[in-house]
Amino acid sequence: MERGIYFDAWFRDQYCYHPSLPIRSMQMLEDLELYHGTVLVWAGMGGGSISLPYLEHEAFGPVDPRMQIYGFMNDSEFVAECNKRGIKLFGIVFEVQGWEYPAVFDDEGHLVKMNLRAEEDENAGWYGLREFSADSRPDAFPTSLKDYYPDGIRDEEGRLVTDLWEECCTRDRFGEPIHAQWVEVKDHRETCYQMCRNNPVWRGYLKKIIELQIDAGVPGIQLDECELPMTSINSGGCFCRSCMKQFNSRLKERKKEGRLGSEWDGIDLDSFHYGEYLKAHGCSYPENAPFFRDYWEFQVWQVRRYFSELADHARAYALEKYGRKLLVSGNFYNMQPAYYPIENKVDIVITEMEHTLFRQPYYYRYCAGFARGKTVIIAENPYGGIVPELLGRLDRGRGYDLYRIYLLEASVYGCNMSVPYGSWMGNTIKDAFWAPKWLTAQIQDFLYEHDECFPRSASKGAAVLYSYGSYYWRDSNKGSGANGMQDAYESLLDVTASEWLDPDLKPVPFWDVIRALSERNAQYDVVMLPDGELREDDFSAECIRDYPLIVVPDCHVLTEKQQNILLEYARGGGRLLVAGRIADGTSLREELEKIGNAVFVPAEGAKEAYMPGFMKAFAEMYDGIAPVLCDCADVGVARYDKDGTAYIHLLNYRYDEAADRVQTIAQLELTVRDASDREACVLAPEGIEPAGMEISKKGDDLQIRLTDLGLYAVICLK
Repeated sequence: MERGIYFDAWFRDQYCYHPSLPIRSMQMLEDLELYHGTVLVWAGMGGGSISLPYLEHEAFGPVDPRMQIYGFMNDSEFVAECNKRGIKLFGIVFEVQGWEYPAVFDDEGHLVKMNLRAEEDENAGWYGLREFSADSRPDAFPTSLKDYYPDGIRDEEGRLVTDLWEECCTRDRFGEPIHAQWVEVKDHRETCYQMCRNNPVWRGYLKKIIELQIDAGVPGIQLDECELPMTSINSGGCFCRSCMKQFNSRLKERKKEGRLGSEWDGIDLDSFHYGEYLKAHGCSYPENAPFFRDYWEFQVWQVRRYFSELADHARAYALEKYGRKLLVSGNFYNMQPAYYPIENKVDIVITEMEHTLFRQPYYYRYCAGFARGKTVIIAENPYGGIVPELLGRLDRGRGYDLYRIYLLEASVYGCNMSVPYGSWMGNTIKDAFWAPKWLTAQIQDFLYEHDECFPRSASKGAAVLYSYGSYYWRDSNKGSGANGMQDAYESLLDVTASEWLDPDLKPVPFWDVIRALSERNAQYDVVMLPDGELREDDFSAECIRDYPLIVVPDCHVLTEKQQNILLEYARGGGRLLVAGRIADGTSLREELEKIGNAVFVPAEGAKEAYMPGFMKAFAEMYDGIAPVLCDCADVGVARYDKDGTAYIHLLNYRYDEAADRVQTIAQLELTVRDASDREACVLAPEGIEPAGMEISKKGDDLQIRLTDLGLYAVICLK
C-alpha cells in the first residue's frame, strides 16, 4: 500500500500562499521517513504559474548560505534526496492558476521583494505571467522569455502573444476574466486568473512547466485542476475564444452524425456563439441554461482530449530525454464524473475530497471502485467538512481519537488518507494543517508494519454497479466550484462533532444504496460501467465473475455489451438485485425475469419511500452469502482475503463528545464465513488497546466475540 503525504509544508500561523510552496529541508526528509511516506502529493515546484524563470529558480536556484546551515535546499536537490529514499515526489502543475504578484525591483531590474514584502512598498510594480510573456522584466531572474521561447510565444495562427494572462484566461459570457477565488488570499493584492487548457498557447506553456519538473528529477507529475476549464463553469465560464471555437466544431461533428437534438433546429452553427446566445436571450448560466448539457459534455470530451495530450507528452519527454518511465496523476476532485474518462491515463488516482467528514465508508468504497485496483490517495479539503474544527481541537490537545479515525478510515475501505503535512487550509484561515507528530507516527507505523493487512482485493460480498451512462449527468455535482467551496466553508465554521454529517446527499439511487449498505456493514465493491463514448467500454465478465450478488441501482443506460454480460452472469447462476430501471428501451428486464435469478424493486421518489423495500430484498439475498456479519451500528467492518488469510477490519465510531474519546465497546459479536480452519490474532496501533477475543466454530464459519473493543482492531485469520 502506498502511504501518501499531503506535502504542501505551508507554515504554521500563516496563510497558504499559492502557487509556490515553501523551501524544503533535511528536517522534512526526517519527517517523511518517520511517517513511512512513499508518495508526496501537491509536493513541489508549483511556481510555473507565476513564470518559468520563477519555476527554474525553485528547481535549480542557489540557496542562501544562512538557509543551508539549517538544511534547506532547492527543489531538484530535495527530489534527489527523496529518490534516494524511495519516496516518489509528484511535481505539482497548477494548471488553472495564472498569477500576478506585487513586486519590487532594483536598478538593474533584479527582483528584490515579492508579495508580502512588496505589498506596502510605494515602489511596487508587478511580476507574473504578464511580465514574463512581455519580457518586460528580463533581469528579474537569471533566465527570461528568450530562454524558453527564442522566437516569442505564438498562438496557433502564428501571431505573437505578449500577455499570457489575458490570452489564456477563462472568461464569462460578458468577456470578463474569471478569478481563482479559492486561492487568492483575502485582503491581499496578489491576483490569480483561472486559465483555459483548451487554449493551445496555455497547453504549450504547461508542457514547458512539465519539462522543467522532469529535468529536476521528479518521478511523477500531478496535474491539479485536471478538469480544466470545467473549474470555471460555476463561476460563469468558460466563454473564451478557444472554447467557443471548439464547441462549434464539436456541434458540427455531432450534427453530421445526426446526434444533435431538435432544440438545435434553426440555429446557424457557422455563426453560433454560445455566450452571445445566452446574453441575447437573457438566460442564466449555468443553472437552467439552454444547451448546457451539450456544452458540459463537450467540456468532458475536451478534458479527456487535452489531459491525455499532456500526460502523453510528459511520458514521452521523460522517456526520450532521460530513458525513464514517468508516473502521471491529477487531482480527481471528489471523483466527479468528468474524471472517469481519464482514469485510464493515470498511474495513481489522487482525489481532493469536497467534504471531509467524520464517517464516510461509502465514499471510500466508491473511490476504490472508480480506480479499479489502482492506488487511491485522498487529500482533505478545508471547505465544507470537519477539518477546520479538527485542526482547532488538535491545537488545544483534543480530538486525538477523531484524528486517528481520519487517518485510518480510508485504509479500512481500500484507499489511503494522505498525512497532512502543512496542508492547505484555504484562503481565509491563517494556518496550515499540522497534526501532532507522535500521533501521526503511531498510525503510520501500524500501516507500514502491517501492510499485508490492507490488500486491494475483492470483498467477496456484493458488487454495486455504477453506470456512467446513467449517472454522469445526474451526478455531475454542479453545485461545487470556487464560490460553492467558499460558501460551504463559511457556513460550517461552528460545526460540532455531532453535526459531522454529509451536507451533500445526492438524491440518486446509487448513492442512496451504497450509504444504506455501508450503514448495514454489508461487504461490497463498486464496479464501474463505462458509457462507451466519453469512456470506452472495457467492462468484461471478469469484473463481476466472482461476486455472488450484483446490485443494479437504476442503471437505465447500459451498452449492448454490458447487457449481454449481465445476462450471461444470470444464466450462470449469479443473482441480481435491480433497484429501479435497467437498460431502458431494451428487453433486458424481460429476459432476466425469464431466467429467474433477478429480483426487482422500485427506486422512485424519496429514499424513505423505497429504501425499506430495497433493504428487505437485499437482506434476503445477501445474508446467506455475507463474508462477515456484524449488527453493531457504531462499528464499520471491512473484510479482505489474500493468500489464504482473511483480514477483518473493525473501526469504532462511538465517539463521546464530552469525554473527547471513542468509547470502548464491551462486547461485539461477528460471524465470519468460510473461516473455521483459520488461526486468529488481533492487532491494533500503538495507543489503542487490543481487544480480547473468543472464537467458536459453527460449521464452516467462525463465531467471534470481541471484548473491550477500542477505536480500531484488525483480526487476522491465517
